[in-house]
Amino acid sequence: MLQLVERHNLSDEDRMHLNFALGKAHGDIGDHDKAFSYLLDGNRLRKKELKYEISSDRASIEKIKSTFSEDVPALNAVKEPEGANGQQPIFVLGMTRSGTTLVEQILASHSQVYGAGEMRLLGQSIKTIEWNSTQLSSDQLESIRQSYLSGLTKIGASEPCITDKMPSNFWWIGFIFGATPEAKIVHVKRDARATCWSNFKNYFSRKGNGFAYSLQDVAEYYKMYIDLMAFWHEMFPGRIYDLNYEALTEHQKDETQKLLEYVGLKWEDQCLEFHKTKRAVQTASATQVRQKMYQGSSEEWRKYEKHLEPMVELLRGF
Repeated sequence: MLQLVERHNLSDEDRMHLNFALGKAHGDIGDHDKAFSYLLDGNRLRKKELKYEISSDRASIEKIKSTFSEDVPALNAVKEPEGANGQQPIFVLGMTRSGTTLVEQILASHSQVYGAGEMRLLGQSIKTIEWNSTQLSSDQLESIRQSYLSGLTKIGASEPCITDKMPSNFWWIGFIFGATPEAKIVHVKRDARATCWSNFKNYFSRKGNGFAYSLQDVAEYYKMYIDLMAFWHEMFPGRIYDLNYEALTEHQKDETQKLLEYVGLKWEDQCLEFHKTKRAVQTASATQVRQKMYQGSSEEWRKYEKHLEPMVELLRGF
């Protein structure tokens, strides 16, 4: 890889992938200065490729807050689409790399839960209503409901609960409670510096994480996420369950019991042995959820602390 990255005829894409790989390799052998240097270049090239502008996300979040600051109707009748199984959706959401994969794996280890992973279904269902105005109608929410629940049915799961672990669904909490009032929402929150660093050091094949490729962008995006979550808590008091990732790793049984209680499930011992659960996991955390619970991952950023000062400064107080 070191020889390849010196070639002058490399495409930006090949150079980007080599930089991310060399960043990980040097990090694994403890050469954190070199690791950061390669990651910095890899991130620069990925940001250039995606042409990401944080101002676009900032405007979208303001539009969402404006929409849900008005009187938004909620569906009272729990009407199922034809052929639906009547499954209860459990949304596991938060910042990318906050521990959502681990939490879903714990829930999916329960006999009454099917873990569906990162589904794009909700975002796609919302796009179909073209909500350009600041006013949402019951018909629009009904359309989202029918589209979303029909999509769940196509999965073919028999369990009464089904998890949707798309982290970015935190954008759509107002739509979730409006269209699927029976849904449960588990919001996973992790140390801000650990979360942002974990985003920066990882390459994501999907293009939806454009904020991750700049230390300034990822910190500013984190602050917008915290602001939006505070807004949702204000709009829907007592309905969102906050689960702290570090508390879960330190007090596994207590936090797992509280989680199951919130979603309305009885205790099952296999939830503590989530690493033995056989199911496909297709996120950057696939390896971690095959291992027992471990502590300390939220301190890894400190190995790069001197390089992360601008990011840490922006996150002060969060």
